[in-house]
Formats: sequence, C-alpha cells, structure tokens
Amino acid sequence: MPPLVAIVMRAKNEMPHVRRTLEALQTQTVGDVELTAVDSGSTDGTLEQLETHCNRVKQILPEHYVPGNVLNNAIGETSSQIIVLLNADAIPESDEWLENLVRPISENQADATFSKQVTRSDAFFIVAYDYARAYDASGMKPDFFSAVACAFKRELWESHPFPAEGYAEDAAWAKACLTDGARIRFVDDSSVEHSHNYTLSELYRKRYRQALTLDEKPNLIHLSLRCLKELVRDFFHALSRLKISTIPYNIIYRLTIYRAVYNGMKS
Repeated sequence: MPPLVAIVMRAKNEMPHVRRTLEALQTQTVGDVELTAVDSGSTDGTLEQLETHCNRVKQILPEHYVPGNVLNNAIGETSSQIIVLLNADAIPESDEWLENLVRPISENQADATFSKQVTRSDAFFIVAYDYARAYDASGMKPDFFSAVACAFKRELWESHPFPAEGYAEDAAWAKACLTDGARIRFVDDSSVEHSHNYTLSELYRKRYRQALTLDEKPNLIHLSLRCLKELVRDFFHALSRLKISTIPYNIIYRLTIYRAVYNGMKS
C-alpha cells in the first residue's frame, strides 16, 4: 500500500536551510510519508543531505531545470493520493505543519492547500512587508497560490499537470484548477520559514520570467499607476515603522519589479 503522503522537494544549493527542513520533516505528526527530491546541480552539501534523508533522490543538470517538467516527472514516480510540494529551503515551523496542511484534503474540504510563509529574521524590510501582505488571509487575492509549500489530490494533478514550459508554474496551475472549479484553501496554521533577499538583477530576472507566462498585454499607464500606488503605500509603511533609511532601496526594489513585469509582458 502506498504511503499516505508523497513529498516532492526541489533543491539547488540550499545549505544551511535544507538541513533544518529535513530535520523538521523527521518530527512531523504524519508519519506515513515518502520523500522524493530533485537536485539540479548542488555543490554545497545539499545533495549529501538529501541522500541521507530521502527515499529517492534524482539529479538533473541545471540547464535541464524547467519547473513544470521537474514537478510532473517527480510526481509521476510516486503513487500516493496526496501530493505535497516543499521547497528544500522552506522550513516547517511546527511538528503539525504537514498534518494541518493535508487535513482539509483528507477530509474532502479542499482539493489543494498551501501554507503560510514567514520571512527569515534577515529578510529585507520591503521583502518582509510583501510577504506579510501576501499571506494576510483577510486581504488575500482569491487566485493567490504558492507551490513553495502546498498539497493537492493526486487526481487533481492527473487532470491538470503543471505547465511543461515557462516559469510561474504554480500560478498558471492554480488558475487552470480554479477555472475548472477546484477548491484551493490557504492554511494559516501550517507555516514555513521561507524568504529570499534577491539582488536587484536576480529580482528582475525572476519577475521577468514570471511575467512571460501572463496572458496579458502590457498597459504602461495601468502599470505605472499601480506602481505609484505601491510606492506611496511602501513609503508610509516605512514611515510608520520608523524605517526611513529603507526608503531609497524600497523605491528601487518596487521599480525593478514593475520594469521587469512590463518588459516580460511585452516579450
């Protein structure tokens, strides 16, 4: 009989976080779990950690990493009825993380779920602000979804495999599932520690790739107004927290995102 849950983990140079992630998985209250990892060229000891803790580890070349394909291939090698995706650097914050994440699915109250993400202690001020807004249940967008830490029914994935090309695979997947009536739930009491302080070039590249997948025509006026609104909001948030020194970087950070989105949508 297959395990109740199959966890699929993607990794590349995730030390030291991967060690804490794997240790946290060892203490989860759900014990009937199979752990599969895909490593795309780690050189920092991540691979050795995965090989010690995982049931199955697959290695691929960095240039062969296409998110949707990697996920589909890894999930296809499992047989559990509940699939969990967990990035190697996303650290469960409690022993009940997995139990809370899959409960709505096992009780047939949802077809897919996703965890809350809490930033690391070293997160930039503007990064922490964006995460706090994104994972605020009271203001969350109805189509918001993240595959950093999520779960779903196998049958849902069989009906809707992840897109085989491009990035922002989780957003595209969730949109297709929601269009067909899938029930996706945010699980506030299932949280992971996860955030990145990207360089501006890394931030641009990430948001540009994501924008390539958007089925929207670029509207410079609309995007400019949105950007201005967010710049004003960022300014007053920093002011209210007495973080005035962060304001110059906050402005550059926000402008980088909107420049990347606009150029990605144009391409």
